[in-house]
Amino acid sequence: MKMTRRGLITTLGIGTAASLLAGAGLTARSAQAQTREAALAGVYDNGIMQLNQNESARGPGPKTLEAIRAHANHRIGRGYSPDHVNELQAALADTYGLTTRNILLATGSTPLLEGAVHAFCSAERPLATVGPTYATSEGTARALGYEIRSVPVDSSMAVDLGGLAAAAKGAGLVYFCNPNNPTGTVHSAAAVESFVRQIMRDSPDTHILIDEAYIAYVAPSVMQTALPLTAEFANVFITRSFSKAHGLAGMRIGYAMGQEATLRNIQLAWGMGDVSMLAAVAAVTALQDKDHLDWEREENAQIRAFTAAALRELGCTVPDSQTNHLFVNLHRSAPAFRDACLAQKIQLGRDFPPFQETHTRISLGSREEMRIAVEVFRKVLSA
Repeated sequence: MKMTRRGLITTLGIGTAASLLAGAGLTARSAQAQTREAALAGVYDNGIMQLNQNESARGPGPKTLEAIRAHANHRIGRGYSPDHVNELQAALADTYGLTTRNILLATGSTPLLEGAVHAFCSAERPLATVGPTYATSEGTARALGYEIRSVPVDSSMAVDLGGLAAAAKGAGLVYFCNPNNPTGTVHSAAAVESFVRQIMRDSPDTHILIDEAYIAYVAPSVMQTALPLTAEFANVFITRSFSKAHGLAGMRIGYAMGQEATLRNIQLAWGMGDVSMLAAVAAVTALQDKDHLDWEREENAQIRAFTAAALRELGCTVPDSQTNHLFVNLHRSAPAFRDACLAQKIQLGRDFPPFQETHTRISLGSREEMRIAVEVFRKVLSA
């Protein structure tokens, strides 16, 4: 089921393929500029392997790419399209057994996380979060001048649920990323339920944001969604994204699931942006393509196991990740390691305080990329 850039160009034609690849986020997997001319020439990211962005190395599935192509060919330039955004909202509701009033769409997860801080935190109601974790909520609270209660991860790099529950007392919002970015660790459904019930008992006015952006990479036997808790507790809601396992990062599609009043408060507090018709068509198709998502999960798991084993053989400590990235204790200078890898045209993740001196996050590329990357890691760590 794998579709490479070269295969896509052969299938769709060079002009169409380059346009779709750029739109889907496949040609520019970093903040670096990616010109159309470079894409047509087959040069991506200025020749640097981007292992610093937690996106699928394989991109969207063939069915999703075909849906994008068909929509672009038949709709763009011919007036207004059918309302595929409403179709996406309905498809999500149907998938999760909700109503459309329980779904809030956004241009990626970022507006949802920002909006939640605006809606539920204040000068008197701090944000409770984890260190390290995905930083949008914390960055928003800091920009607004709100108190931030950050609880360090435990010795296994897992979220300290007990510490976070204690920090939640009197807080306006709790941000809990499960699986966690950057550490890749997860908590079971039973552990999450106990955590939520403790907060709702001790601080019933606090809202809890459970970020499940990476859940599609986790085997169902390891972790299940916390969605059932949103039906019981109005203050609990979930955010997800099509940017990860679905491979649609460049199209910016995120969504929240929860009770209507909670989602309305988030929407009123901050702009969610407008999901495009093309993005909606892609997302609906990706959502329904269960076979590709299962394949993506298994492919990523095999690449993750290969990379983690190689790094452990090199003397690194690698937590048990359930995501498409690894948070590696190098037991040496992480900045020096990143610089040496970049000199070999491999870019790794940014600093994650308080572990920036010893740890680095390595996003997982394709099988071919990770074979090359492991050889570079071996060379650098042996120097």
